[in-house]
Amino acid sequence: MLGKGPSYLLSDVLHLPEPSARFLLALYGAYLFSFIYRYYVSRHGAAVQNLYWTMSGVLMVVYIYGWGVWHMLLDTVAVYCTLRLIGGTLLSVVITWLITMGHLVGGYLHIMYSNEIHPIAWTIPHCVMVLKMIGLAYSLYDGRKKQETLVSEDIRKNAVHSVPSFLEVMGFSFFPGSVLAGPQMWFVRYRDFVEGRLFDYQKTPSSTFAGVKRLLLGTTLSVLYASLNNYYPIEFLATKGFADEMYIRKLWLVFISGKVVLWRYIAVWLIAEGSCIVTGISYNGETKEGEADWSGLTNIKLFDFETCITLQGVVDSFNINTNSWMALYVYKRLKWLGSKELSLALTLVFISLWHGIWPGYYFNFSLEFIDLTAERTVSIIIIISFNLL
Repeated sequence: MLGKGPSYLLSDVLHLPEPSARFLLALYGAYLFSFIYRYYVSRHGAAVQNLYWTMSGVLMVVYIYGWGVWHMLLDTVAVYCTLRLIGGTLLSVVITWLITMGHLVGGYLHIMYSNEIHPIAWTIPHCVMVLKMIGLAYSLYDGRKKQETLVSEDIRKNAVHSVPSFLEVMGFSFFPGSVLAGPQMWFVRYRDFVEGRLFDYQKTPSSTFAGVKRLLLGTTLSVLYASLNNYYPIEFLATKGFADEMYIRKLWLVFISGKVVLWRYIAVWLIAEGSCIVTGISYNGETKEGEADWSGLTNIKLFDFETCITLQGVVDSFNINTNSWMALYVYKRLKWLGSKELSLALTLVFISLWHGIWPGYYFNFSLEFIDLTAERTVSIIIIISFNLL
């Protein structure tokens, strides 16, 4: 292994593809930037902090994708120009949608019709950036409307009342803790963070221990995934060997293979969230016991996810920030349709397109719509039948 870079060494140790090992190393690198910020950069003004986050995030993306960083840079600059010229208008929201989603779907088409294998494609961080930029355009639009006309309290809370500077938009887009795979965040939280309104470093207990706990939990799941994936690869489910297995054995393989592959995503979210906690941007006030609450950017409630017995429980505990974004900027915006089912269906169509153009996404989210609707209907029937109200 002499002469190999760190990503190749990690790839050999964990039996991961080199691009995946490089991605994991970049996630760990976010902790270095977080600690440097916590103890040195945080004492400086917002402009310096925005510049620091921009440079740190760009370095992380370049480490993984090289010149592929131009995809994110191009869209971020284009959205900033749009907001600077016509920000706060419905047209700015529409243009932001077209720029970001058009570029993302174009990337999906290129990947689909190329002969290359993309285990870690540039579209992964681009997905995160797309929601950030659309959310920012919507929030600025909300900030220009009369507050009493906004449909919910959380929309009013996240409204942005002034066009952000170029460095603010860049820092928000490339914030290291969320640039690669989330967690999704709102611009109001980011602005309050860099301007010192989110919390006071002098009065708030250190978040380092809470962040390191998420790091260790995420690392543990990474090791479990790397170990068990060799024995239960998800790809085996599409082979003749799986088709020839006994029915009971098939059920077990579907369950354990699905569980193992999910650990890969959960591990990434936990590690990314931990670096956000270290910076302090995850601060969510105080708990009932008076302790600092660092759950503001939690993307997975691991215990709830592993123990829930309903599909709604899965939705509530898995990919939390993305689901919250979809509710805030898509589902609630469709209230004028007058149908919760239609609003949910259209939201799931957008989620499918945001994930990709491969048929499996549309099948998956169509099934989610059917199952959620059925679960809610059956729940109502049971409540009425057994007089549980």
